Order: sequence, then C-alpha cells, then structure tokens
Amino acid sequence: MAQLSLEENIHFYLDELIELISNLKDDQYNFIPNGRTASVGRHLRHTLEIFLLLVNEYDSGKVNYEARARNPELEKNRALAIERLNFLKDHFQKPDKSLGLLNNQIIIGTSYYRELLYQLEHIIHHNAIIRPVVEDFLGNSIRENFGYAPATIKYQAKHVSG
Repeated sequence: MAQLSLEENIHFYLDELIELISNLKDDQYNFIPNGRTASVGRHLRHTLEIFLLLVNEYDSGKVNYEARARNPELEKNRALAIERLNFLKDHFQKPDKSLGLLNNQIIIGTSYYRELLYQLEHIIHHNAIIRPVVEDFLGNSIRENFGYAPATIKYQAKHVSG
C-alpha cells in the first residue's frame, strides 16, 4: 500500500463519502436505526460542518468548532451534502499556517495541517459509526474498508496474510 499525502487521503475519503451518499436513497440517508440517535445524514452534517468551518475560517486565523453552523437541511438533503463535499474537495487545499483554536474561552496554538489531520480522523471516525447502518442497506456494494483507518487496514493486511 503506497503512502498517501494528507491531501490525497482527504480526497480519497471525501470521494468515498460522495460515492456512498450517491448510492443511498433518501429514506436510507435519513433513517435512524433502533437504539441509535443519529442517521447517516446527521453524522455527515456534523462532519461537514466542522470541516467547512475550518476551511471558511482559514483567513481569520482562528477556529472555534463550537461556533459551527448547524444546518438541518444537510442531514436531510443528499444532493446538498454531496455539493458541500465537492466544495470541500475543491477548497481545502491551502498553505499550512498557524491558527488559534478556541474552545470554552481557551485559545491554543495549532496549525492548518494539524487541523486537516483532525478532519481526516473525524471523517474516518464517523464513517466507522455509520458503516453498520449502510451495510444493512447496501450490503457488499460499499467499499471493503469503508470506515476503517489506514492504520487498521495496514494492521489487518499484515496479520491476515502473515
């Protein structure tokens, strides 16, 4: 498995989400399984809003994830979600720079690339949560490693083949 750059990984996972959401029907995107509190759409809305906030606040140099917009239309409208995923694909690549991360009145130093890495991990985390739901709908048509972190894929390949 070739080592991908941060940007290549983000593109891969955004494309994976676009493919997945494109293959779901509206009722599947909005379905909340028994014992759960969120639909695929709600997980995607949450992930998108945090990533969009980072990209949109890049120029300000300060990021406060708690101040993100909460747009319920994103969790209901697959076409809008796909449009926002494509926007991210086209606009997240920016030069690294120092950022201030605000949280509960606390400001800590971070960088744009560090926050991009957080976005990647956040996408993978939510994909892992939604995987069992989409497996019920799409079965074997979802990508084999959907929802798995690259380290998990590498570990499984090493231990299955060895």
